Amino acid sequence: MAGIILAMLTAIFGGSFAGGVDDLKTDIASYNQSAFEFCTSLNSVAVKPVAATILAIILVLELARLSTRYEGDSKSGTQQIALALLKAALILIAIGNVDLILSSINEAGEKITAGVVAQSPDTVAGGDLPASVKTAVDDLGLADKAGLMLVLFLPWLLSIVASIGVKIIVLLRFAEIYILSAAATLPLVFLSHPETKSIGVGYLRRYAGAVLHGVVIILCITIYSYFQVEMVDVNSLTGDNMLSTLTANLPGLLAAPVFFLTLLFGSSRMAKAFLGEG
Repeated sequence: MAGIILAMLTAIFGGSFAGGVDDLKTDIASYNQSAFEFCTSLNSVAVKPVAATILAIILVLELARLSTRYEGDSKSGTQQIALALLKAALILIAIGNVDLILSSINEAGEKITAGVVAQSPDTVAGGDLPASVKTAVDDLGLADKAGLMLVLFLPWLLSIVASIGVKIIVLLRFAEIYILSAAATLPLVFLSHPETKSIGVGYLRRYAGAVLHGVVIILCITIYSYFQVEMVDVNSLTGDNMLSTLTANLPGLLAAPVFFLTLLFGSSRMAKAFLGEG
């Protein structure tokens, strides 16, 4: 019975989220190497040739537009055509090195993630409950243990739902990154034309937002852990006060997982806000 109570307390006070944090500490290329290699290969083999064709079409249309617009003004026309060719060359270099561009965004996100994890409390990093809590549980009588299990049941159940939510959101985050990388060259091509430039910029923002989403998830878990610490100091729990303290804080223990789930499901929107999107 003591082991069950300790497992419940670990889930309630944030330790059950450690698996999601461990996944987020894994670099994007290694999280699911097979999926990453498939998407990278798909982009290189299937998408890049199409992107190059679209770039050629955009360039031809742009040159035709410039030749008509600057007809009779050879100096300005030559300058604008040279500028269009230079822009096309830069875009061609960008789509040829799109893997490097995405890797740079990934590395920036991974460094921020490592910094956030390093500053997070032990429960976020997967720390165990204090030894004093284990001693306090062992000191409880059989009736108190049964009562404590009853008190902890609903908060524990909500915490399990929250931990499942973390795993699902983390999986969706990595899947989104892989899917976006599978056709990365296509939106970058549209940077070459003023009227379609927003497509490429929007794509880069979306990809960076998906990378930063992992950072926001860890921040949500960290904030939740700090709220839990403020609500109940687990280090102060003893066999004499554990049941009464946790019973008195039952409304907070029930509200905390709901609060966390609200944060979690809003994490994608918060990540986009870092990049100026609502």
